[in-house]
Amino acid sequence: MQRVEALSDWVLGLARWHLWTALAWNDVRRRYRRSTIGQFWLTLSMGITVAGLGTVYSLLFRVPVTEFIPYVAVCFVVWGFISTSILESCTAFVDNEAIMKYTYTPRSTFIFRLLYRNAIIFAHNVLIVPLVFLFFKVAPSWNVLWFVPGALLVLLNCFCVGLVLAIICARYRDLPQIVSSVMQIVFFVTPVMFRPAQLPAWSGPIVRLNPFANLLEVVRDPLLGQMPSVWAVGYCAASLAIAGLIAWYFTRHYGPRVVYWL
Repeated sequence: MQRVEALSDWVLGLARWHLWTALAWNDVRRRYRRSTIGQFWLTLSMGITVAGLGTVYSLLFRVPVTEFIPYVAVCFVVWGFISTSILESCTAFVDNEAIMKYTYTPRSTFIFRLLYRNAIIFAHNVLIVPLVFLFFKVAPSWNVLWFVPGALLVLLNCFCVGLVLAIICARYRDLPQIVSSVMQIVFFVTPVMFRPAQLPAWSGPIVRLNPFANLLEVVRDPLLGQMPSVWAVGYCAASLAIAGLIAWYFTRHYGPRVVYWL
């Protein structure tokens, strides 16, 4: 596979937006078919989780509920998108085996599909954030505009990592279980249910080097009215460059072989 073909796979996949957007919407509708409130079960479920865990952990950490629940609400919504995108990438090609075997579709199409599907779910879940802010009287800030570049960095990183995982997992079918176990551990070492300031000073460098902590920060902090750190933005940009090169290499050398592994 030539270099231009590797890049054209991404471009062609993006150009077929009408296909992957329709498939993503169908995935969400099918999950909640015949349900009374439909996709808003996503919002309700997330709201109950945030209220329950936020209250419990605020008592454990002795942090005021008015400060902790808004933080947990934002973190859970953002983490849900990142972790689900990574986990679903592992089976992106395997789940679309029938399509890939009988018709040519750019490999990136299926990554765009799952990212768009999770973006729809994110849009439903994020509805609880303004409700929580309104209830706890959290004032908005112009720093929320940093959400756009932060979300773009997260999307592009998830695309590159997801494409690599989809290719590898099509070849090695045990890897999705390993990734799932790793993500469970990552959840507990990433500041989702705690704030970095609550950790001892010696653990600061560990959090700063955690890629998921930085991806979380560039989206979380703008929603909380804060500007993300220069370190987090630079880290995510650097990880995007590295992940992009790896994704390009895998698409170029192993993309054509995927259909034979399915």
